[in-house]
Amino acid sequence: MVKNQEDACSDPLRIRAHHILCMQGFHGIGYSREFTKNMTLITEKIRNNPSFFIKIIIGADSICKHCPHLSNGVCEMEMDSLKFISSMDVLVLKNLNMEAGSLISSAQIKTLTGNLSPKIVKEICGDCRWRNDCLYFQEKCLI
Repeated sequence: MVKNQEDACSDPLRIRAHHILCMQGFHGIGYSREFTKNMTLITEKIRNNPSFFIKIIIGADSICKHCPHLSNGVCEMEMDSLKFISSMDVLVLKNLNMEAGSLISSAQIKTLTGNLSPKIVKEICGDCRWRNDCLYFQEKCLI
């Protein structure tokens, strides 16, 4: 198992695939004060440490920990027939040529997300409720 250098005992953070896009455009807006604080801490850690490793997953992650839609470790938005949230994860993995469980460094995240075309970003994020507040979506798609 890869360990993060800043703490030899620190395993990679588990981050759901679509959150690697969210982190690129995050600027302090979220579901609640607790969610926003947690997202800020995680995003800053990843942005400020290029060799920090994360494990890409589908499902609730370290960011979801304080989300009001998380119930017993499961996203309530996953319980409907549309499976909107996990479909975003699957699209991100597909378009980044990755599999769930992949380990990736912070530096690689920035490069990979930067290379996604506006068309792909619209496909992944087009129905997201945060797209009008997301700096990544605005930069990629509202040029």
